[in-house]
Amino acid sequence: MNNLQSFLPGANHWLGRGPKSALARLTTQAQAAALSSLSELSLLFSSFIPPALLQPNGAKHHSRRRIYSLRCTFWAFLAQVLTPQTSCSEVVKKVQSFCSAHALPLPRSGSSAYCQARQNLDENRLFRIHQHLAQALAQRTSRQWLWRARKVIVVDGTGIQLPDTQDNQLAYPQPSQQRDGCGFPVMQVVACFCLHTGALLHWVSSKLTTHECPLLRSLIPLMQKGSIILTDRGFCSYSNLALCLEYQLDAVMRLHQARKADMRYGKKLGKLDRLVKWKRPQKPAMGWSKDEWKQLPKTLAVRVMCLTIQSRGFRDKKLYIATTLTDPKRYPKESLAELYRRRWQAELCIRDIKTTMGMEELRCKTPAMVHKEFIMFAIAYNLLRLLMADAARLSSRQPHQISFKGAADTLRHFKGALWLLRKRPRKQKEVRHDLLIVIAEITVANRPGRTEPRAKKRRPKPYQNLTRPRLVNGGLKLTQYGRFKIDP
Repeated sequence: MNNLQSFLPGANHWLGRGPKSALARLTTQAQAAALSSLSELSLLFSSFIPPALLQPNGAKHHSRRRIYSLRCTFWAFLAQVLTPQTSCSEVVKKVQSFCSAHALPLPRSGSSAYCQARQNLDENRLFRIHQHLAQALAQRTSRQWLWRARKVIVVDGTGIQLPDTQDNQLAYPQPSQQRDGCGFPVMQVVACFCLHTGALLHWVSSKLTTHECPLLRSLIPLMQKGSIILTDRGFCSYSNLALCLEYQLDAVMRLHQARKADMRYGKKLGKLDRLVKWKRPQKPAMGWSKDEWKQLPKTLAVRVMCLTIQSRGFRDKKLYIATTLTDPKRYPKESLAELYRRRWQAELCIRDIKTTMGMEELRCKTPAMVHKEFIMFAIAYNLLRLLMADAARLSSRQPHQISFKGAADTLRHFKGALWLLRKRPRKQKEVRHDLLIVIAEITVANRPGRTEPRAKKRRPKPYQNLTRPRLVNGGLKLTQYGRFKIDP
């Protein structure tokens, strides 16, 4: 009966349609769930993600018709990371509310089905989505945003706490200063950000016991040729500078504290500006074999300059910079000093993705899911950066002048209006334009030289620190003075 339309056009109007099969009903439910309030973001961001990357698999995971299909799970996971402190149970409640409003069978209240759907997400597929978004941000980079017509990549490292599970402890052990059962696993991440758009380009994760400097070796081959790497002194080493030159990159780094700078030696390029020759150390660096170390050049021509930082009310501070940009006419000392001052942008990008988006503590309990959760945060972060880049081009501003927190808050309130206008594309386009205008209006104030101490005004509650697992020797007991003590 359902196939009469192909043979007798219009026959279904007077013969009626036959009953749907169970598979057809389940397909309708899955499509409806994919277009629920969880997919309000898809109306705004679906144009940034190729549809082929969200197509169901031909076999195994996400191949059958389910409520938590590949598309629905992806957008639900994205909405979860974009809204801090959102649990899996809350995502399930949103699906239930939509099904109830559209007279669809209610899924179970447990979050097991949704969690299993997240586990079945392919990590390689998520990583390809992230790469596509990073390329889209690179295409939106205006030539006016570049530094002397060159792209700058700023590199920095950070630590992320993980749930205290046995699997996470094995993969990313807690700091050695903490007692067993009283600390949390910490995943160390070295990330590369675009200085002009703030995009998260590449990253590498490791244990906390691994130094950040050797991790840069695996990131340098991934960077675009002709770019400039901007880092602090923790990454300044002979091997990293040699690798940059090998892959046709340049570097601007603060001189490592172990290497002494003497402005009396080398070719004079200006005041406190010298071109010196570095010799390859005899002992290979960490992570290098003897054969690999011998393949590096025996000497490097490095430009070392001394900068004087003047702050009102403080003594002048000297800062030494090492760079492979040896042409003093094309790259003046003052311009390089201004470039290194912008290195702090990496700290702000890390603050945006950790503090603003709530990634200081990941919530998945296995290393495999931790990696997927981190990729989802990177996708959500780059999607917000795409909106900020479009808003910057619309308002003739630079992306770093626009508030990331303001963009996230504006998106959270505008996505409902875009969903209500899903059947009115012309009006929806106008609302999207207004969204970009509002994002561009929330700018970051220019406060040069502003410093604030890392101190908290609000005092925490007077609870003592846990020095042994809770289940050991009876745990904590209340004393007569209202304080807790640990049984010996």
